[in-house]
Amino acid sequence: MIVVYILNVINFVLCLFYLEKFLHIFQCKDYKILRFLKYFSKKDAFFIVFYVFFLILQIIFDYFIFLICSQILLIFINSIYISTLITTNKTPLKFTGKVKRLYIISAVLLAPWCVFSFGTSAMMLLLFAMPALSNFINFYDKIKNKKYIKNASLKLANSNAVKIAITGSNGKTSVKNILYQILSSKYNTLKTPASFNTPLGISKFINENLTDNCEFIILEYGARHKNDIQNLCNIFGADYGIITTVAPQHLESFKSLQNVCIAKSKLSSYLDNNYCIYNIDNLCCKRMYNNKIGKKVSTSIHEKADVYASEINIENFKTYFKLHTNNKTYNVSTSLLGRHNISNILQATALALSFDVDIKEIIQTIKDLKPTSHRLEYIKSHINILDDSYNCSIISAKESLYVLQQTNYKKMVVTPGIIEGGKKEYELNFKLGKMCAFCDYVVIVGNHNKQAITEGLKSKNYDIKKICYSPTLEDAKKYFTLLSDNDTLLLLNDLPDDYK
Repeated sequence: MIVVYILNVINFVLCLFYLEKFLHIFQCKDYKILRFLKYFSKKDAFFIVFYVFFLILQIIFDYFIFLICSQILLIFINSIYISTLITTNKTPLKFTGKVKRLYIISAVLLAPWCVFSFGTSAMMLLLFAMPALSNFINFYDKIKNKKYIKNASLKLANSNAVKIAITGSNGKTSVKNILYQILSSKYNTLKTPASFNTPLGISKFINENLTDNCEFIILEYGARHKNDIQNLCNIFGADYGIITTVAPQHLESFKSLQNVCIAKSKLSSYLDNNYCIYNIDNLCCKRMYNNKIGKKVSTSIHEKADVYASEINIENFKTYFKLHTNNKTYNVSTSLLGRHNISNILQATALALSFDVDIKEIIQTIKDLKPTSHRLEYIKSHINILDDSYNCSIISAKESLYVLQQTNYKKMVVTPGIIEGGKKEYELNFKLGKMCAFCDYVVIVGNHNKQAITEGLKSKNYDIKKICYSPTLEDAKKYFTLLSDNDTLLLLNDLPDDYK
C-alpha cells in the first residue's frame, strides 16, 4: 500500500499548485462563497460526479491493483480538468495576506487525506469547496477586517471632510473622477482610487490616506445585493450624494431590476434632507427624485432640469454641447465621448456649483478632462479605437454604439456581450445584437453570449458573413486587418478572468 500513499503525496503536491487557480476564482468572486460555488458550470459538475464515483469505488474496492490504476488515472484526469480553469490572466491572482492565509489553511486541511487509500479522489473533491471552507475557518481575517473597517469609520466620523457618496449601475467612477478634478481646483479633495467601492476597499483608502487638512472626500458606493448601499451608508455615512443610473446589471446576484433600484435608493433615503443629485433621464432615478422631500437637484440631457445639456454634437472625436444652469447658457467642449459622459459631467457640475465653484473654472476643467481608462477612451492609431472594455450594461452599450455610429468609414465592434445578466442575460444580449446591426463587422468573443448576439443580429437581417467569432480578445486581433485607415473599432466590454 506504500505505493498508494506515495501517489497520494504526489497528488497532494499537485493540489498545492491547483489550489492557486481555485483561490484565483474565489478572489475574482470577491470572496463570496455563493458566487464562488455558482461558478462551476454543468461541465464542471461532470468532474465532481466523476470524483464522487471514484471515491465510492475506492472505498468499496480496496484492492491494491485497482487503487494503483485508479490513482494514476485520477492524477491524469486532474491535470486535464485544472487546465480548463481560468485560461487568461487579465486580472492575475493577488497574493495578499488573506490569500496566503487561505492557502496555508487549505494545505493543512488537505494534507491528512494522504494517509487514506481514497485520498486522491477525496482531495480533488475538497478542492471545489476548499477556498470557501478555509475562509469560513479563517477567523483571523474576520476579526481583523471588522477592526479595520471600524477604525476607518471612526477616522472618517472624526474628520471635518465633507463626505460625497456616488452610486449607480454605471458611471460611478467617471463621475467621481470628473467631480474630483473640478473640486480640486478650489479645495483639498480626496477620492477613492479605481473602483474601490466595498467596505474593505474604502476602509483601506481612508486608513491610509485621510488627513486632517482634507476638505472633501469622494466615495464610490458599489452594490451586488439589496442592502449593500445601506451598509456602506451606515459605516461611512454621506453628506451629499449622486445617483447616476439604475440599469439591469449584476442581475446574477440582484435577480431583478427592481432590486437594483431598491439598493440604489438606499442612498437617497439615507440623505433625507441633505443634497442629492439625480439623473432624471433614468426612470428609476426620476422616481427617486420625485419622492425625495429634502434638497435635490435634477440633471438631464433630454429635457429641461436644474442643470441640463442641449445640442450635443460629436465631431472629430470631441463632444460639443450647451450647458444650462441658473437660467444661463454656456458653450462647452470636452474630449469625453458619448451622451452618457455628458450626463456624468452634468452631475459633477451640479454638485460643484452647490460648493460655489466658479462656472468658468468648471467649464475649463471640463475642456481639459481626460477619459478614464477603458471607459470609451479614444485611442488614435492608423485606425480609430474606442476602448470601452471596462464594463458594459445595455444602457452604456447603447451610448457607446451611438458614438460609433457617428463616425465615418467602416465600423467594427468587438464584444463578449453583457455578463452577469442573470435570467435576462439572453434577452439583453439578443437586444445588444440588434443594436450592433449597423456595424460593418461584429466580432463576438467567447461562447458565453455567442448565440444570443448572433440571433439578435440575424433578426435585423444582418449578413452572417460579417459575423466573426473568436475565443479570446487576443485572438480577435486577427480580424482588425479587415479595417483600413480612418475606420473605427469599438472594444465593448471584456470577459473577466473567471468566465470561460
